[in-house]
Amino acid sequence: MASAVEHDPLAGVSAEIAQVLASIEVLRDATLDVVESSSGRQLTSPDLTSLQSAVAALLRRHEGFAAGAGIVAAPGFLADTERWLEWWWADRGSGPERLEVDLEADSAEFYDYTTTEWYREPERTGHAAIAGPYVDYICTREYTFTLSLPLVHGGRFLGVAGADVLAEEVERAVLPGLARRERVTVLASGNGRVIASNAAAFAPGVVLERQAGADELVPAAGSPPGLPWALLERRV
Repeated sequence: MASAVEHDPLAGVSAEIAQVLASIEVLRDATLDVVESSSGRQLTSPDLTSLQSAVAALLRRHEGFAAGAGIVAAPGFLADTERWLEWWWADRGSGPERLEVDLEADSAEFYDYTTTEWYREPERTGHAAIAGPYVDYICTREYTFTLSLPLVHGGRFLGVAGADVLAEEVERAVLPGLARRERVTVLASGNGRVIASNAAAFAPGVVLERQAGADELVPAAGSPPGLPWALLERRV
């Protein structure tokens, strides 16, 4: 008898992403605990160093799937700096390393994270976001998804807690299920990029609508609930 995963090639990765989001919730709650313990005092960047253990625990828990994690402060949240990232990436050779970026607004290398989808969507909606795949030139330098949750305290948006997942890990997780499907099948992101497929014509990262044969694809059974992705297959 065929298993549920065979019928739904996305069941495994959907469950894994849900687990990462649950771990981000733990990190978010740890951050809000730091805010609560400040007794109304505006936090500074050193106050966030206590979150390193929570970030490290998340990366250990999802080793091989999550490539980075941390929190990103909204402008004005901290007293000693306008912007701040307490973000660590999982260097598989030497362990987690803190991400260092240029946050000076007048610098030519300024990284304005407030313009990113993974920051804007939680700020706008108050809910979790799954952004990507996009080439992460700041951290992984690979096609990446960023999962993020809003940090809200007293009705004020304080930033986001999040984690990076390499697109190749998602592809690896879904390819066995896609390979068992008889028709050409494509998993596409909400922004129209191919995440994975069982056909060489639809390579990961390409814009789906620009590919020959894309107009022959229709929604397939097994599209992942709760994820901003679509499972498409070639019509009969």
